[in-house]
Amino acid sequence: MVKTGYRRIAIGVHANSQSSDGETRRELRAAGFASLGPPVNAYRMMKNFITAPLSPLAGGTALPVSDGPRREIATTDAAFNPGEARGAAIDASQIRAGTEDIKAWLRLCATPQVPPAAARRLLAAFGLPDAIFRATPDELARVVPHEIAARLLAHPSAALRELIDRTLDWAAQPGCTVLTLAEADYPRALFDLGDAPPMLYCCGDATLANRAGPAAVAIVGSRLASPQGRENARRFARELGEAGVTVISGLAAGIDAAAHEGALDTPGGTCAVIGTGPDTVYPARNRTLAERIGGSAANGLVISPFSVGTPPRPAHFPQRNRLIAALARCTLVVEAATKSGSLITARLAGELGRDVLAVPGSIHAQQSAGCHALIRDGATLVTSPDDVLEALGLPGNTAASPRVHGRRVPPTITTATAIPATPRTPPRPNRPTGSTGSPRRPQQAGPATRQPTGLTPPAAAILEALGYDPSSADTLRARTGLNIVTVLQQLSVLELDGWIARAPGACFVRLTPQAPA
Repeated sequence: MVKTGYRRIAIGVHANSQSSDGETRRELRAAGFASLGPPVNAYRMMKNFITAPLSPLAGGTALPVSDGPRREIATTDAAFNPGEARGAAIDASQIRAGTEDIKAWLRLCATPQVPPAAARRLLAAFGLPDAIFRATPDELARVVPHEIAARLLAHPSAALRELIDRTLDWAAQPGCTVLTLAEADYPRALFDLGDAPPMLYCCGDATLANRAGPAAVAIVGSRLASPQGRENARRFARELGEAGVTVISGLAAGIDAAAHEGALDTPGGTCAVIGTGPDTVYPARNRTLAERIGGSAANGLVISPFSVGTPPRPAHFPQRNRLIAALARCTLVVEAATKSGSLITARLAGELGRDVLAVPGSIHAQQSAGCHALIRDGATLVTSPDDVLEALGLPGNTAASPRVHGRRVPPTITTATAIPATPRTPPRPNRPTGSTGSPRRPQQAGPATRQPTGLTPPAAAILEALGYDPSSADTLRARTGLNIVTVLQQLSVLELDGWIARAPGACFVRLTPQAPA
């Protein structure tokens, strides 16, 4: 089967297909490639690999680059209609690599002592892995050193055969998909990287990343998040998801987990990028959450660039953060210390030309120091989900938002009437008038909060003394003049009523309970 919409030339094969049926489909697939030329993804792949810096280990000579593929990419992208892409019927058999595809790609990418740069050069020169392994040693040696060519053409080692078997067994499970660079549903946003992962292991809806398009935001932050930080992440993710925005995060403890929980059951859904193999969950306490995300047929996706059986390693998580930054249109940091890994994601997002946003916190809270540093360095300060929608180019008023199959989309890609920009308010006298920036809309009213009424005088005094900064019981005793027994009793009552929460260091923080609808 060959589809030509958006050069969608993918005749996929289930990992557990019968060999005769698989061969027939592979012949059809080859015929499709021959008659229509390489798919857009292959062109993108060649362009990215050719322009990416090459390691000295790759060796070989420079490859001539034709402008033809680049011209076809530009022509095809200009004709791409996101609304039609979202409305197209999805056939699961067309979004996964087949058995022979998986074997060939693993043989290319997992053969020991074959650097990724060498694999990229070979893909740029020969196209799909099948063509690489059909080439002669002399043909390969014109692109990579002789020793690398010899390793690739040698009989696969026992360890590689075991990895192939494990991968095929994993791919045969329901909801498990292997996407390669040659697949039409490989996430297009990753082509902004010069070295996109050649293989992705997906659990859940493998089309979610492409269906999200520009309506995707990364929500990241501290693993040791405060109760208010987790609630902020959950609320932002839930409201953005209800607006049709896909929330992307890293399935870590703290802010990541709260963001996934908030967005999972919304129209936008959530995508978790992990730093382990697709069969491993880290931290282990998030296994149930990972199963909920990966088990969602339409609202959840777990992506891993690492092969089956890969354990958690420190070097993997910066790579995961890079994919998170690339998949999202903007990155929102909810809570982060000065050395938080989420700041790496924010920096990578900025390097990719994505917007970086941050939620401010108390100047006394260590978990907000990283957010304040980002804001000082130019990140956008946000206090409500409407600020994030504005950064995405989406209107904050849900009633005025056009929807395409349950998703709100920017006015620039729909036929809806453009919403006029609200005039910028006059600058304050002490503010430089020469500063530039896009006009901002007046802040929409956020969700109503429950006011502290009906509290006993000691409880009200403690709540007022607490403010929104973490404080200990001794500090509150000194501020209120109450005895320590009364302070501890009232703190327990306030905690049970949802006004405060415990924080690390034997401290308490004030919450903002939402008023009942």
